Amino acid sequence: MRRILVLVLCFLFMSRHGLGLKEDANTSSCIEEERQALLDVKANLIDLHGNLSDWASERVDCCKWAGVTCNNQSGHVIKLDLTFGSTGFTGKISPSLQVLNQLQSLNLSGINFQSNPLPNILGSLSKLQSLHIASANLSGPIPNQFANLSNLLELDLSNNSLSGSIPFSFGNLTFLTYIDLSKNQLEGDIPQSIGNCSSLVHLDLSQNLLNGSIPDSINQLSNLEYLDVGHNSLNGSIPNLIGCPSLSFLDLSSNKFSGNVPNSLSQVSNLRFLNLSSNQIKGMLPNISSSYFGYVTLDLSNNHFEGRVPLLPSRLAALNLSGNRFSGTLSFVCAIDWLLSFLDLSNNLLSGSLPDCWATKRMIKVLNLSNNKFSGEIPSSFGNLLTLEALYLRKNSLVGELPVSLSNCIRLRFLDLGENKLSGVIPEWIGEKLSELYVLVLGSNRFHGRLPSQVCWLNNLQVLDLSNNQLSGSIPSCFGNFTAMATRSFGDDMTSHFYLSYIPLLTPGNVLSYGKMSSEEDYFQDNALVKWKGKERSFERSGLQLLKSIDLSRNSLSGELPDEITSLYDLASLNVSNNKLHGEIPKDIGQLKSIQSLDLSRNEFSGRIPSSLVEITSLGYLDLSNNNLSGRIPTGTQLQSFNDTSYSGNPQLCGPPLSPRCGPPPVVEKKDVEEDDDDFWKSNYIGMGAGFWVGFLGICGALVLSPHCRYFIFASLSHITDWIYVIVAVHFGKVERKFRR
Repeated sequence: MRRILVLVLCFLFMSRHGLGLKEDANTSSCIEEERQALLDVKANLIDLHGNLSDWASERVDCCKWAGVTCNNQSGHVIKLDLTFGSTGFTGKISPSLQVLNQLQSLNLSGINFQSNPLPNILGSLSKLQSLHIASANLSGPIPNQFANLSNLLELDLSNNSLSGSIPFSFGNLTFLTYIDLSKNQLEGDIPQSIGNCSSLVHLDLSQNLLNGSIPDSINQLSNLEYLDVGHNSLNGSIPNLIGCPSLSFLDLSSNKFSGNVPNSLSQVSNLRFLNLSSNQIKGMLPNISSSYFGYVTLDLSNNHFEGRVPLLPSRLAALNLSGNRFSGTLSFVCAIDWLLSFLDLSNNLLSGSLPDCWATKRMIKVLNLSNNKFSGEIPSSFGNLLTLEALYLRKNSLVGELPVSLSNCIRLRFLDLGENKLSGVIPEWIGEKLSELYVLVLGSNRFHGRLPSQVCWLNNLQVLDLSNNQLSGSIPSCFGNFTAMATRSFGDDMTSHFYLSYIPLLTPGNVLSYGKMSSEEDYFQDNALVKWKGKERSFERSGLQLLKSIDLSRNSLSGELPDEITSLYDLASLNVSNNKLHGEIPKDIGQLKSIQSLDLSRNEFSGRIPSSLVEITSLGYLDLSNNNLSGRIPTGTQLQSFNDTSYSGNPQLCGPPLSPRCGPPPVVEKKDVEEDDDDFWKSNYIGMGAGFWVGFLGICGALVLSPHCRYFIFASLSHITDWIYVIVAVHFGKVERKFRR
């Protein structure tokens, strides 16, 4: 037994020892030459946050350094990825990278290379399969030596300042599946040789300076799924892409393409995203109702399409036909199913009444039908659009009252119904239910009655336009409750509306689960037409986000301008012109420190212009004309810089820039009591006058009624006269004697 036990222990020891040798044999540290090359890579970078602190000479095994991956057998560096600390790196690409001749993947995206060019030595890394140097502040041309990267599968040089042309030698990279050269300054033609990249799946050349036409060889890329050449200066006709049956994403937007949409485009049945916007494409749209099988986004906006809108695919995720000359009715909308999330048909010639089929469009977030020729009433089925965030019906001929069903759209943030023929009173439910509104435009309609106080419940409101209606009564004092106009907020961006723009093909039996869908989002940014400094102006993006405006002009509002409105410290524009407002302008109007446009013209305001108005340094437009204002225009650089037309039509107003001059200004002008000065001086003048007459009549009465008083006064006068005579005679005698000497 003892011998057996000894043999077992020896076997276990030898097995363990053998396994240890095997483990040591399979573990290799990095090669010294490559370690020195990596140290030189570090030496050419400024590491602001110490991300490469473990890259040190005393640490021999560079395979354990951050961002470095080695081959387990050979010890060669096969992957270098510095994106983990890219925002803290600046410098240049080290020429020592060519020592890493077994490198298969290199990612230097996000490093600030300070406008240095791409080095030619990268073309010597013949084993490279993935090269990503995006958003790295690179400049100069793409080296022709890149043609030597015959094993390259992925190339991403996007978002730099690369210039020159796309090398013709790219056609040699036949294994390339992914190319992204977007957001650079590349120019010239797309090389015909691109058709040799037969494995290409993704090609993004957008946002460059490319010109010429798309080469016919594109049609040879049978594996191509993604093609984006938007925002260039490409021209010619839309290419035949029938040879790209896998194409699912096509963006040709913002170029100079012309001609008609080819019928062959309807045969690319896997297409999920088609953007032809902002070109010069004309003619009628072909029937594509049965062309695509998945949920599709179509953007054909800002072209020269005309005629009736044909039947479209029923499965649409988003549809944008704005800025064309489409005509006819909206009947085609009813055939689109419930996943539609974005619909923009603005700026066309569409007519007829709005269909009442919106109950099946529950996913719409943005609906823009503005600037058409629609008539009739707003359909009550709009109330079923429970996810609606922005509704544009501006500049049509819609009539009737606002349907109460709209109160169900509690996610509405932007509502523009301006320039229609809508009537009735402004409903109270707007303030009670639509609490998310930040823009409310009901101007240029036929609304009448009083302003409901419930409007003041809209704490997020930044733009309120009720101008050019028939509103009456006073302006509610609760207007001071518009919280968003009183404070400068830097919170969520209210102007952007995100919607599904790409939805993958759903096979029968699949359950729709948004958490598992590989969908993509796009966004729409609001734009508002606002009367700004006397002219109508469009605000969008950051301009709209910062705008705070109230326009109640051209109504029949009466009463005084409430003092509470002066608490809206971030208000940028206030227009109450062409009403019947009276009383004095609030004396604290100078608290509106952010006001840039103020129009109080054509009312019945009286009294003096408040001196606090000179404290507003941001004021760029002022109109106080055609009121009953009086007194001196307060002196201040800002107020005197406006034309006299800003004050005309106030006969009792004086001072620069008006030609009527006022009397000399008071030496000391006390704030907050200026309005009491007239009463003060009137009291003084009356007191002095009364005192003079009382004294004068008292002396005269004494002379007439009392002989003793009369004798005393005249004797005193005689005595004073004699004294003056003696003094004068003596003085002249002295002067005469001096001259004689």
